[in-house]
Amino acid sequence: MATNTASPAHVDHHEGGHHEPPLKVYGRQRMAIWLFIAGDIITLSAMLFTYLYLRGVNTGNHWMSIVGLPVDKVHTYSYYENLANLPTQHLIHTQAMSPSFNWLVTAIGVVSALIFWAAERNLRKTKNRSAFTASATVATLVAVLVAYMSVVQLKHIPQVYVAINDSHTLSYTAYSSVMMVLIGSTLVHFLLLTFLGLGMVIRSARGVLTGEKWYQAGLVRLFWVWVAISGVVVSALATTVNVH
Repeated sequence: MATNTASPAHVDHHEGGHHEPPLKVYGRQRMAIWLFIAGDIITLSAMLFTYLYLRGVNTGNHWMSIVGLPVDKVHTYSYYENLANLPTQHLIHTQAMSPSFNWLVTAIGVVSALIFWAAERNLRKTKNRSAFTASATVATLVAVLVAYMSVVQLKHIPQVYVAINDSHTLSYTAYSSVMMVLIGSTLVHFLLLTFLGLGMVIRSARGVLTGEKWYQAGLVRLFWVWVAISGVVVSALATTVNVH
């Protein structure tokens, strides 16, 4: 009894099932990145609107003021467990965060984007994979530095010790709360860039990312540049619209 078997001429030899030209696939992926960035723009706009709204209404003069005690005079929660030991709370005006340090973090973030952008551009032009690996490594390390500096910023957000009846807590002004969200957003973005940059370095070192297959680096570059631009926008707002 004869069996019907497929001849070798009918075997599909397309690798991974990809039948489209790489540039066409890249175009579709680039559109996805732009949509992702658009969503990020909407989120950032909402945070900036919240910043401006709270600054504008200044409900109960709570933008940079709060009734409580300075944190530097509070050692432990247990110290004030007995309300008889609680000093008289008064209105405290917190100070704006250091604008120079804020801009320093932003500037370093911009530098990391420029390094990666130059690396991706040179990879396409010179096909020098080793140079890209080295530059992408530097850009990734700079992103790690920005993430670390963002953590330092979070630690310096002004806090006030507030005691209401039996509730004792470290509270934040409206300004401090919004700055926590904005700086936290920067931290998340640069942690993500660290992950993406590390991925580019590993793929380049293994030969998966080359001068002919640079598309993934191009996608990462788009997001990296956007993060740098958003940092400039946030710093411009946070260092100007913050007075009492």
